[in-house]
Amino acid sequence: MELVFADAHVHSNPIEGLGAERIAKRFSKLGGWFMALVMLPPWHYGLRGIKSLEEYRKAIEIHVSECKRAREYLKVACFAGFHPAEVDELIASGLSPVQVLELGFKVIDYVVILCRQGILDGIGEVGRQHYKDTPERFAVSYTIAQHALIKARDYGCLVHLHLENAGPVTVDTIDYYVNVVNVPRTKILFHHSSIRVAKRASELGYSSTIAGKKELLRTAFKEVGPIFMLESDFIDNPKRRCVSTCPWDIIENQKELTQEGIVDEEAIWRVNVDNVVKYYGYSPP
Repeated sequence: MELVFADAHVHSNPIEGLGAERIAKRFSKLGGWFMALVMLPPWHYGLRGIKSLEEYRKAIEIHVSECKRAREYLKVACFAGFHPAEVDELIASGLSPVQVLELGFKVIDYVVILCRQGILDGIGEVGRQHYKDTPERFAVSYTIAQHALIKARDYGCLVHLHLENAGPVTVDTIDYYVNVVNVPRTKILFHHSSIRVAKRASELGYSSTIAGKKELLRTAFKEVGPIFMLESDFIDNPKRRCVSTCPWDIIENQKELTQEGIVDEEAIWRVNVDNVVKYYGYSPP
């Protein structure tokens, strides 16, 4: 079996980093067949002081162009959203929580239009801060995420959730709302999950990604098996190189684990192909 690899949540920065084309080309040469490319907050693209949807659209346009460049080398799912860190940044810049909430809703609604047009595959990231924050910022972030989930129900968009890693309760609190508004669980992905979150997500019928760090993978394959997808969560910032991990490193880590006999090729295929095809809906390589 020829091994192929996917990065189910990765970012690119054409302004300060490598950019999607170089990332995709390098990843593809090592056996990568798919990546989910997720928009960074606008300031990563040199856009600051954003206060309107019209200004936000510039960041989304940059990201959509990045997805197009990456598609020259592999299959790409393209996501844009309203990260909890954007809530923090915008409130810190002088917008009120109500203004940020209204802007967040407008951005999500615009993203949904692009999803319906086939330009984007989904909404991401949205969710809750995984660090200490003020109650009003947390409330704004989570309300925007709830709005995104309703849109996912109504229009079939996929959603990447950025959440705390508090184990089963992280999943269960989302699942409660999912049941209330009747969102298909198949549309939702728990991004950058811990093993405990990934396990609970799988039990309830959700998809998840875990970081492709070697020791984390060693434990994950041993404790829960290939129930997840892998992500680098690469932010493409030369000042914070591989702050989570790099796309090419997650490939090397998996190859090393197979060589050590920790994981077999069938499990690698499930994580990189079967689970990816099931959630993203792309044809296998």
